This record gives sequence, C-alpha cells and structure tokens, in this order.
Amino acid sequence: MMKRTIYLGISFLLLLAGLGACKKGNTYYEDYQVKYTSYDGTTLQYLEDQGSTYDSLLLVLERVPDLRARLKDPADTLTFFAMTNNSFNNAIDGMNAIRKAANRPFLYLEDVPQKLMDTLTYHYAFDGIYDTDNLKDFVEGKVIQSIDDYRMTLKYKVSSASGIINGGQQQIILSDMNNSIFQRYWQESNTSVVNIRTTNGRLHILAPSHNYGFSKLATYLK
Repeated sequence: MMKRTIYLGISFLLLLAGLGACKKGNTYYEDYQVKYTSYDGTTLQYLEDQGSTYDSLLLVLERVPDLRARLKDPADTLTFFAMTNNSFNNAIDGMNAIRKAANRPFLYLEDVPQKLMDTLTYHYAFDGIYDTDNLKDFVEGKVIQSIDDYRMTLKYKVSSASGIINGGQQQIILSDMNNSIFQRYWQESNTSVVNIRTTNGRLHILAPSHNYGFSKLATYLK
C-alpha cells in the first residue's frame, strides 16, 4: 500500500510538471512576435563590424562599388540578404569541381568576370523594407524585383519546434525564379537570421549552406 501511494504521488508530480512545461511552451509560442535586432550603423558598417565572418562578401562588394555605396549610404534604404564566407566557398568549390573534371584551371572570386559578379550580387538587394512582418500575409510568397529589375521571390516561413507546427524560428525563403513562372525551376535558399534593423534598411543572413549566385558560377564558368 505504501509503495502504491508513493508511486501515485510521483506520477502526480510528473503529470503536473508535464502540464507546466506544456503551458509554458504554448504561452511562449502563442506570444511569439516579430523581433528586430537593431544596429546603430549602416548595413555596410554592420558587415564590417562582424570580424572575419563576411570577408568574402566584403571582397565582392569592393568589386561591386555601386551596391557597396548604397549599403553605406545612410540616406538610402535597402533590404539586403548577406552571405557568410561559407556561401562563397560552396560556389567556388562547386565551380572548380566541374572545371577540374574538364582539366581546366581553377578560378576564384577575383577571377569572376565583372559583369557576372555585378549581376549575381545585385540579386540579393532590394529597394525598400522587406522583413517578416510585411511578408507574412503573402502565403505563396511575394515576387520582388531586385535593384537590377530581376525577379526574385521572398516567402515568410516559421519552422516547427518541439513538435509545435509553426512554433519555431521565423525565416525568409529567398528564391531565384530563373525567369520562369513555374516554381519547379526556381532555386531557393533559407535564412539563418532575419530582421536586423540597420540605419539604412533591413539585413537578413542566408544559411551557410547557400551557394552564392544560386549555383550560377558553376553554370557560367564551368
């Protein structure tokens, strides 16, 4: 009898603990709101202020001075999708793997033709403000023209967490439409960080798995 009483008591405590955890979890996700990380400086200053994380991107921006100037200008307003060094490594490695198979010499970022580098990099920049707050109502995503009038798609997404659907991290899916209305031809990439508010726009960080140029370096320079 004593053992049964102890067992029932422990079971009751575990049940209360489980209910408490569920309540806390549900409250957290129900109250989940758009949050911004504010940076007191321009988008370019933010990238320069992050140590070596964006070295490759900053190198590319040196070669794309028009975009660099806009990201630096406090009077301008841009939404920009930044990439860490890994995204550029993915692109260079993929391109050189194909070139190696064809017995062609390796190429690197400084070897990319200027026109191609301009085009690929412009596709990550958009006039105005686009963040999760003004994208979440577009269920199928929103077609946006980049600063060189190339059509891309931005789509709001919330990942699942702890078994709760749409209860996790807010994300934006950036898609290269490849000049097609058919989604099967699009190439998409997810973000790892969204909604960084700088003094001249919004900054989103693409996941490290992203391939700079949406694999187009391998296509054009193979």
